[in-house]
Amino acid sequence: MFPSDSMRFAILSLLMVAGATIVCGWALLPLIQRSRTSQPIRDNGPRSHLSKAGTPTFGGLFFLIPIALFAIIGPIVKRDLLPMTVMVVFMLFFGIVGFADDYIKVNISPKGLSVKQKTIWLGMFSIAAAVFYLWISPFAPFILSFTGKAIPVVGIGKVIYALFLVPFLFYMSNSVNITDGVDGLLSSLMAIACIGLFAVSGLLAPVIPHVSSTMTLSLIIAGGCLGFLVFNRHPARIFMGDTGSQALGIAFTLLTVVMGVPYLALITGFVFFFEGFSVVLQVIYFKSTGGKRIFRMSPIHHHFELVGWHEKKIVLVFSLVGIFSSFVGFLLMSYPLFGR
Repeated sequence: MFPSDSMRFAILSLLMVAGATIVCGWALLPLIQRSRTSQPIRDNGPRSHLSKAGTPTFGGLFFLIPIALFAIIGPIVKRDLLPMTVMVVFMLFFGIVGFADDYIKVNISPKGLSVKQKTIWLGMFSIAAAVFYLWISPFAPFILSFTGKAIPVVGIGKVIYALFLVPFLFYMSNSVNITDGVDGLLSSLMAIACIGLFAVSGLLAPVIPHVSSTMTLSLIIAGGCLGFLVFNRHPARIFMGDTGSQALGIAFTLLTVVMGVPYLALITGFVFFFEGFSVVLQVIYFKSTGGKRIFRMSPIHHHFELVGWHEKKIVLVFSLVGIFSSFVGFLLMSYPLFGR
């Protein structure tokens, strides 16, 4: 467990991508500010957000560009990083949909892509990812957490798994997307969650393939998010937009799938999962009760804003929950190795 060469390379990769993200931000921020690409502020959002009007978007490019370049160069330096590159390709597919949504919001209509358009494109890419990992690539097995046994997904099991995997990828990528509603929140949570996946990936090294890729991608995403926090911490100088948040959502979820532990997206990524679930709960309760609400506003971080929490407090508390969730995920996967 914890292969030293892969671990050292992954840590070095985090530092390189974090630094490249900061450099990219310094270079792109003035250009984006001059282009007046400010993100529209929702009329039905918290009134405190009206002060954010004029803050530019497309900040996801700050870390997507270094990550994409790393995904190209990585397999040249280290051949076993090709699976990482494939995951980054799907990350960019989702990022392109987010970029289109951001572009339309800024230049054409504040509503961006329609729900139908986003559902079609993200649904298509979710299907493509499921088909690729189940039928084309040497897919990692499904790992039972309390036994540590790897179960190969074969035959009709692939079809059954795909029926679960497609809506799962779609839901989690969108849940991560809507988490990006408070300065520094998504960047902080994603860095924490990906460091947690890095630790789990090291634990699972004896039973899963592609461990070098999963360890490295976990940390370059964490590095990108930490670098982006230089510009996105409160008060944010730029938002990552759907360009970044959609890409992060699919990357995080695919990492858990390739590691054979998709359920960790719900545990290590508990805050992401509950952000999306809070919207589902609110809508169901609102419709079934004729207009009553469980939360003052959903997703859940807006509820805490409306009860008086400052954005910094939300980021701190949610990050602590994220750290706890990552620790629980690590303990869950370490039980088969150390629990006997």
